[in-house]
Amino acid sequence: TPTINGEEYKVSDDFIGEAKKLSDFLEIDEDLASTLVHKAVGYEKRFELAAGESAVLLYFSEREAKLLSLSTLFAGGASSGVDEGVRGVLDQYASEILSSTLKAAAKMFPERVLATIGALAGRAERVQAVLDGCSADVPYQREVVEFVRTRLGEERKQLAMLLFVIIRDYQLNSNELLAVVEWLRSGSVDDPVTLRLAVALLVALGTAGEGGDEQAEMAALDKISHLVRDSEFLVRLNGAIIDKPWSDDGLKGVVWLQWALLALFGMKRSPGFDQLIGFREDRVESIAEQAVRMGAYRCATDYLLGFRITADMEYELAAELEVLQKQRADTASTESAPQRYPHFDDVSEDLQWQIERTLEDMVAAYIGRMSSLIRRMRYNEEDAIFQAQQAEQL
Repeated sequence: TPTINGEEYKVSDDFIGEAKKLSDFLEIDEDLASTLVHKAVGYEKRFELAAGESAVLLYFSEREAKLLSLSTLFAGGASSGVDEGVRGVLDQYASEILSSTLKAAAKMFPERVLATIGALAGRAERVQAVLDGCSADVPYQREVVEFVRTRLGEERKQLAMLLFVIIRDYQLNSNELLAVVEWLRSGSVDDPVTLRLAVALLVALGTAGEGGDEQAEMAALDKISHLVRDSEFLVRLNGAIIDKPWSDDGLKGVVWLQWALLALFGMKRSPGFDQLIGFREDRVESIAEQAVRMGAYRCATDYLLGFRITADMEYELAAELEVLQKQRADTASTESAPQRYPHFDDVSEDLQWQIERTLEDMVAAYIGRMSSLIRRMRYNEEDAIFQAQQAEQL
């Protein structure tokens, strides 16, 4: 006998079977499934679907409403465009959510968001397996099952954007930021979540202050002060970014470059920062140079800015990739040849602006802080070109 909204109901075997089928398919407990099927009876005519299929739509409709509420809460709590009184209330709720934990897992909210993003990927794969399998095993109309697969993918991107807002506008603790780094190190660039979390990490590590913006400089100094106060975290973060392997060299290069810019800023503005992090300016320049050679520029233009790729840029990037692949073949390298990055056409205008702003700040900081490295790399490239031309004439 299922209990729905605190009240026990006597139901038919058909209802029980429908609730169990919904529970198995959506991977939810049977009490929630029973509640959804019971509620969905009143939506059959509106949706022109059976109760079980209507329950699927209700389930995702309610989840979408909760996600929208969370997004509005976190964005509003940090927005200067919101009434001060309302903003204060939203900020208080946001702070309470960020400081909450689940007793069983003792994980903070941002870590739970990351875990959910990963879990939803597994659920989407299982739904796809149902669609790819025997048609007799598809529990509902194919269109409904395809809707579930699509919604799971959309939820992952919405959660990634929620995490982006939290990282941009609120202060993550050390374990939360390290969890984002770990995700990106092992993540696939084919996953649209990776793009969003990559931008979030670049924002978290950003220390742009070259334009004379006092507010930006104060924010950068706050980040350095936070790292100096928690030197153990500084060492762990450096190890996670620099010492551990990454699944994509270009993405690794972009993050390395941003980290090098932060480290150099810290050394210039906070006495003793080099001792805390364990290396000096020459090592920072070496990290930045390696980052560029790993493909930081190609990742930035072909991946992060993929939504801006034009026909002319497509030709240039393809030509550049051909040269890189030839160089890799000529040196008999055991590393895999570089490939083109995927381009996503669902990047919102707000995220596009944030990507462009973040990369502009990175370039300004790179030029302002590492001009000597830029000159040296340019001279080395000119020498290499000259030597190649000489070799061709022999």
